Amino acid sequence: MSDETLATTRRGALRAGLTAATGATLVTGLVFAADTNGKVVFTYDDGPVKDYTHTYRKAHRKEGVPGCSAVPAAYVGNDGTLDAARLRELEDEGWEIMSHSVHHRALGDITVTRDVAPDDRRLYVKTNHHGDRPGDDLFVTDGSASTTVTVAGKGEDERGEFVKLRGPVGRSFAADDGVIERYTDEILHGALGDSKAQLEDLGVTVTNIVMPYGGYGARTQELAGEYYTAVANGGLAIGGRAQVHRPDDVTLPHLSRAMFRRGKMTKADLGAFLDRVVDADGLGILGGHSWWQERLPPERVRLAIRMAKDRDLDVVTLREALDDLGVTETKRETTQTAQTTQTTQTTQTSQTTQTTRRTTQKTTGKTGTGTNGFPANDETSDDSPTSSTGQPGFGWLAALGGVGGAAALRRWRGDR
Repeated sequence: MSDETLATTRRGALRAGLTAATGATLVTGLVFAADTNGKVVFTYDDGPVKDYTHTYRKAHRKEGVPGCSAVPAAYVGNDGTLDAARLRELEDEGWEIMSHSVHHRALGDITVTRDVAPDDRRLYVKTNHHGDRPGDDLFVTDGSASTTVTVAGKGEDERGEFVKLRGPVGRSFAADDGVIERYTDEILHGALGDSKAQLEDLGVTVTNIVMPYGGYGARTQELAGEYYTAVANGGLAIGGRAQVHRPDDVTLPHLSRAMFRRGKMTKADLGAFLDRVVDADGLGILGGHSWWQERLPPERVRLAIRMAKDRDLDVVTLREALDDLGVTETKRETTQTAQTTQTTQTTQTSQTTQTTRRTTQKTTGKTGTGTNGFPANDETSDDSPTSSTGQPGFGWLAALGGVGGAAALRRWRGDR
């Protein structure tokens, strides 16, 4: 048996043994005696068939380590993309399948670059990604005033890129006021939730996401955690890309990654990035595209994997890394605490409300909703304005500490 085959087999046996022992894919909250190596996660976007034929078969399989394929649900089975059978095969071989939205929409906020008049049927924007799908609704706001418009298409002229609209905007905006446009909540929920559901209907497990174009606006940041444990390229939410974090610094779902193709990282840059992961005893996330073969061929991927191995870093999936670091368990405990607090506050508020109503009834003889702690209007809009202007762009990402080999069998100890 070759060393490469042995590495793959041993890794599979390691994970399979844990599954058999715990009755689950991986159980967080368990503490194992193991090394404390840092971790590296490799993510590949868009779900091209080359994720399988090149990146998996010619690089990761030969090195005996897993990767992560981020797949737009609507792309599965199209010409040149992974089909459901190969997604399941990759998962069976230890890979993680991640969401990449449904139709590869840019889910962040995009800056409006020119003043808008009420009768305008164009929005001049920093990038016209939101004009890709006619019929989509966009929410336009300067932080105080807002409106909703419908996409008719996109274009570009001497004034810049623009989104064409099916009707006039209906109100004016001054670009200097920090105007942005984003997808409506309905589209954001669909892009996040439907992609996960559609991929899981194909027989794979999806817990994490890579945002198309790195787009991660303020409203998307609020919604992402409803569907996913982590956003692998969510650096915009935590101050920027290419960060390396220690496990106790992670604020899920927001993580950060670095693109490692030629032209983005030299070999020296890659080595420096991996050294930072070692120094942090943390997790680094690397990202790329298998279809961009001239810049990320299998040889480049194998080089990166071997450089990680040379530094005793463990190459694992993002789900494994977060579980083994205990980060997922921390999030679960935080969520449970928040839910308990909310329940307690709701109960207290309800009791206070009942007492107030009884007092009101005694003094006025009726129940009403006057000035006794009952707001006249407590409704909030799903489309509450945001001032974020984070722009789409393939994200640099580095996140935190890791697992692998023996470390794949332990939770990060809180006393380290």
